[in-house]
Amino acid sequence: MKDILAYIDEKKHQFATLPFFDFLKDKTIDPKLRLSFAPCAAPFIMSFGELNKCILRDESTDDELQHLINKHTYEDDHHWVWFLGDLRKLGLDKSMRFTDVLRFVWGRETQRTRRLCRKLVECASNATPIQKLIVIEVIEATAQISASHIAPVAKELESSTKKTYRYFGDQHLEAESGHAADSTESEFFIQNLKLSDRELTQAYAVVDEVFDVFTEFTNELLMYAREQSHKRMVENSPDEHDYLIIGAGPAGLQLGYFLEKTGRDYKILEAGNAAGTFFKEYPRHNKLISINKRYTGYDDTEINLRWDWNSLLSDSKDMLFKNYSKEYFPNTSDFVKYLGDFSEYFNLNITYNCKVTQIRKNKRFIVKDSQGNIYKAKRLIVASGTSKPYIPDIPGIEYTENYANVSVDPDDFANQRVLIIGKGNSGFETADNLVGTASLIHIASPNPISMAWKTKYVGHLRAINNNLLDTYQLKSQNVLLDAFIERIDYSNGEFVVDFDYTHADGEKESLVYDRVIVCAGFQFDDSIFDDSCKPELTINQRFPNQTCEWESSNIPELYFAGVLMHMRDFKKKQSGFIHGFRYNIRALHHILEKKYYNQSLPYKVCDINPTSMTDIILERVNRSSGLWQQTGYLCDVINIPDNGGSAQYLQDIPVDYVQDSDLNQNDHYYTITLEFGLDIINASPDPFAVERIHKDDLKRAELSSGIHPIIRRYCKGILVSEHHVIEDIASEWKEDVHVQPLLKFFTEQLAPSQPIGRHLLDAGLLTSEQLEAALAEQEMTDSVRLGEILQSQGLVKERTIQFVLDRVNSNWANGQNIEVYAQLGEHLVEAGLVSQTQVDQALQEQLTSDQRLGEILASHGWITPKTVEYIMKYVSVAETTTEPEVAILN
Repeated sequence: MKDILAYIDEKKHQFATLPFFDFLKDKTIDPKLRLSFAPCAAPFIMSFGELNKCILRDESTDDELQHLINKHTYEDDHHWVWFLGDLRKLGLDKSMRFTDVLRFVWGRETQRTRRLCRKLVECASNATPIQKLIVIEVIEATAQISASHIAPVAKELESSTKKTYRYFGDQHLEAESGHAADSTESEFFIQNLKLSDRELTQAYAVVDEVFDVFTEFTNELLMYAREQSHKRMVENSPDEHDYLIIGAGPAGLQLGYFLEKTGRDYKILEAGNAAGTFFKEYPRHNKLISINKRYTGYDDTEINLRWDWNSLLSDSKDMLFKNYSKEYFPNTSDFVKYLGDFSEYFNLNITYNCKVTQIRKNKRFIVKDSQGNIYKAKRLIVASGTSKPYIPDIPGIEYTENYANVSVDPDDFANQRVLIIGKGNSGFETADNLVGTASLIHIASPNPISMAWKTKYVGHLRAINNNLLDTYQLKSQNVLLDAFIERIDYSNGEFVVDFDYTHADGEKESLVYDRVIVCAGFQFDDSIFDDSCKPELTINQRFPNQTCEWESSNIPELYFAGVLMHMRDFKKKQSGFIHGFRYNIRALHHILEKKYYNQSLPYKVCDINPTSMTDIILERVNRSSGLWQQTGYLCDVINIPDNGGSAQYLQDIPVDYVQDSDLNQNDHYYTITLEFGLDIINASPDPFAVERIHKDDLKRAELSSGIHPIIRRYCKGILVSEHHVIEDIASEWKEDVHVQPLLKFFTEQLAPSQPIGRHLLDAGLLTSEQLEAALAEQEMTDSVRLGEILQSQGLVKERTIQFVLDRVNSNWANGQNIEVYAQLGEHLVEAGLVSQTQVDQALQEQLTSDQRLGEILASHGWITPKTVEYIMKYVSVAETTTEPEVAILN
């Protein structure tokens, strides 16, 4: 066998000189193009597992060599899984019609690949273990040469894409030893196998045949790759996409996840060399203020996202941030690691080291990067955040330092007087870092601080950063200044700052500092847009102006994701933070699918009855993380169709999108939100001593200050009615005080509330002629209600109209489960249809008669049988009757 192995090694060296391997080594060619042969190799790679399992493996033998072969096949039959993953990472996993897939797999491009598959089956079928071993040795020899040339190309790609290529990279190379032997002992065993002269002759022939078909296969791969290179030069197709996303931070990755999941054509352009590079620098002290609560008492992932402010939305429990950090306030390095793994786990299409320098539009968006590469797209989504420091317009501000680049070493500020401009978290984060070394710290802005624990807005000052407040209140040389800064002068190493105090009766003062640091936040950088697509700015030019769909207000098909979405709820809700905008981005994706691909907004089906609607709403508000995080900004929508059938239940829709889209054209729909009673909280001097209503005080549920569900009914965008589910200390709305009032609300709302004229006509209190005349008069006087006209004409009493409105419309659907009313006579008196005297007389007659009360009243002409029937049908509840028009309650 030694001679055969030596011959295989000789042929292996000849195989390594093929032009395909020179092509792979040519670094002037894009590495993706050098690996573009992959689809052509698919028939061989995908059938290789079957070759191992069905042809080379034989479990029924005791032959020692066959056992060695079997072991090898188990190690070698799963590499196709790596191959599929790498196809996706290379962007070669494009959607194709099934017939196109079949045409490619059995087409011209892969005919030599298919011949290779047939030859391997032919040589190994019904073969002796020695003949199988020879086939395996040739396969291993060619695979080792191929992998040793392909792996360096994959490494080039890994440095730019930050993706790991398992099949084309080092992992496969390390798995290809070049031999079937897996140990010194087995190698010795193979080399010392004895072959007869006939077996030797056959062996040499098999080696030649297998190397020949592998050579043809390799040449076909080269031909295919060169064709792809030509297509790239002619069509420039890899640079054109339906969507371009600028920025591979959490927002870009979140949108990329949804686009990847639905198979859309997109690319993410990232200036840095990895995902989430912003968090390598910010916050400056490497501590996130977004909470990572790993233990909540719940097993439901959806509920747990209420207290997980860092995870992106996905269908994988592996990609939850709690798997990356145990800290309640995590370190930024853990978050960067998480974002990198997220991008790789879901095979997101990202180009790194791609700094965008110019964006213009000519029908499509044309994006240029710092290396001169051009990208085109139908739609552009900017997810780069507010990356430019916001500089207040103050004379002398140019002399100051900025949060973005100031030293974070406290010793650099030893015994210095420091002024910090800005009372947000970055300002207090900076101050907290200097409390131990600076001689004094002043924090200034025109307005007082806003505490997140009162406003419920997490962008306001958080407890983790408010240590300075303690030093201020306890006279430790640190001060908060509510003041306008009129001027900053710098001379002889000192800053003289002129203040105009806002809460000191017009006092002005000049103070001296050693350092002035601007911590006024960040703003959107629009400098990369030329005049053909420069977005309109708003909020002190800090944000791009946007529609309810997060589309630029002046540039069609330019969208914004992530922090930039905060323009729609600036300093009110949580769109400026991951735990808020991750839901916005999911909603944006649904809107894009509806707008450009005619996909309906996702919805569930709900039966239109009080019980079903109460159940589905309470189930949602007790689980939903989106409604919880984006209080009052996102809502669920229940659309009641005009033609009956089932209702549509939509989840996590922006409230202003509902009002501005075709959703508000429905005659009957509900929104469901979770909201705080902010007016009540803000009216209280102490946010920790807010007066709460009793949990059973259902009549005042709208005074709930804690987070609670609110259900609103609309007709064509106009609010019809509103119901508050009373607050609960555990924020679980499962008790009768939550369920029963909501059930009653829907019972009333879903009752077939007819116009008053129709009710009076059905009750026999109006003729059709009288009703038509009254309606005609109403058309000429729009401000007058129909009931007022009927009263003015003396046709119906006010008491009767009010009775119908109060009792019939509100109680039609209640039936016996809501209330059983008293005798028929009482209803008729209440409605003003008969007098109490008439009822008393009829009751006396009933004592000596077998007639019912309704029949006696009708026999006197005091009321019609039709009216009796109507009252009994809609108001009273009969015990037993076959003729409801004469039913009474005794």
